[in-house]
Amino acid sequence: MTGRQGVLFLAAGTLVTLLLQVAAGALGPAGIFLNLSIPLPAAYVHMRRGILSGGGVVVLTTAALFASGEATGALGYLLQFGLASVILPLLLRRGWPWDRAVAGTLLAVLFAAGIALAGYGASRSVAVTELVDRYVHGEVESVLALYQQADIPPAQLEELRTVVRHMADFLVNAWPALMAVVTGAILLLMVLILSALAAGRYEVPGGAFRLWKVPEKLIWLLILAGFGMLYAPGLAQRLALNVLTVLLPLYFLQGLAVISYYFQHKRISPVFKGLGYLLIVVLNPLPIIVTAVGVFDLWADFRKPRIKKIS
Repeated sequence: MTGRQGVLFLAAGTLVTLLLQVAAGALGPAGIFLNLSIPLPAAYVHMRRGILSGGGVVVLTTAALFASGEATGALGYLLQFGLASVILPLLLRRGWPWDRAVAGTLLAVLFAAGIALAGYGASRSVAVTELVDRYVHGEVESVLALYQQADIPPAQLEELRTVVRHMADFLVNAWPALMAVVTGAILLLMVLILSALAAGRYEVPGGAFRLWKVPEKLIWLLILAGFGMLYAPGLAQRLALNVLTVLLPLYFLQGLAVISYYFQHKRISPVFKGLGYLLIVVLNPLPIIVTAVGVFDLWADFRKPRIKKIS
């Protein structure tokens, strides 16, 4: 029975992974959540059945993509999702706290992706930065062409062009940090859903998210990067931009942990919690305010129990 269950988990994990990829591709931009969910089936099988079953899902999925003529898609899956599906559950099953498991997996995935990018560039005698620049500006030209075809007033069209070009400059300058942030977000989503699906079948080690904090010494790196953006020239300013692009989402997470603590403390219902989190993510300027809460939590310690004074 155990062997049969293992085969079922392996087959189901592979099938669901392939279906998620097909559905995400068919939906395009609307399928972003499905795209972020692609590593989850293999990771869940890994948590339930171990590395052989979880790794088997990754191997079978990669082989199926190769067999269907999607060699580039197979390599992309392996680098972007497959490695994370193996490494993150492996670290969690070995007792690593979830935040350290995410950090370790992130470093491993970025290292592998960096080697793959460098190898791809070397095979075409092109630097990685030039590859990124070509890709970004190619996408920008496609977007601008769509705007040109749309019925948009000339003044508004020029504003959109300016915004898109500024965004392109940011992407070209901050692409290493953006890779880290996007990959980290995928890993955190994996931890969240794996924790929700655990139901006593396995354990996700580590403290509660509502008590989570960024290491205190990183505040000095944040301050230094802020000054670098204001005063540093050239390459130093670009480095500061990448550091800020990585650190600010971390402090947003700490601010979100503070909000989560008060939701729990005030016993807010799950419906209003979900609505609150949604507004925090999508409604400006709430993300900025939550990030500021995360930064100032270092000094204010918003989650410290307050002793009521008796008058």
